[in-house]
Amino acid sequence: MLFIFFPIFFLAGILSIIYFWQERRFSMIRTCYIAGAMCVFPIIANEAFQYIWYKKAIPEKIGITYPISTSDETGFREGCGTIVFKLSAETLAMIKKDGLKFFAGATQGRGHPDEPYYAYAEWQETPLPPDWTSEGSWMPCSELSHSEHAAIVSAAKAHGAYYTTKEEGQLVLIPSLGYIVYSFFG
Repeated sequence: MLFIFFPIFFLAGILSIIYFWQERRFSMIRTCYIAGAMCVFPIIANEAFQYIWYKKAIPEKIGITYPISTSDETGFREGCGTIVFKLSAETLAMIKKDGLKFFAGATQGRGHPDEPYYAYAEWQETPLPPDWTSEGSWMPCSELSHSEHAAIVSAAKAHGAYYTTKEEGQLVLIPSLGYIVYSFFG
């Protein structure tokens, strides 16, 4: 998404710098601040947009606090990505208390209440199916570090985590790490 807007903001920033520098006799430091802000703003706006957009795919019952990692690749038609959110303390406490029963009814993305595309199957306890945990098959387009990826896969192979699927996507909730991983391809 950022690749579409960055050239536009960059060009607008350069033109603004030239205008202010020549017409208003702004100092070079002030000009640099303006240029920096115009280059950084699209990046921050894109991160905020991604958080808001991908949060909508997580069922309302699952409390999340902030993104650990957001990585996706999108095009005009299809895309893929892996988004890791930190779970809220309340959600972790309820899962510890209720286990799999906690997930009853948590089968629809919070921001898409009437869209079948964001309807999830019933939750199951891990371990994940073996074909999910082979290198690269479950978390497409991930920019996680090797150690983060290994920790998530290792926890998903063991008992004590939970997962569900939807059309072109998966959710894996790992209480031991305090993460929920949303991955999609398509």
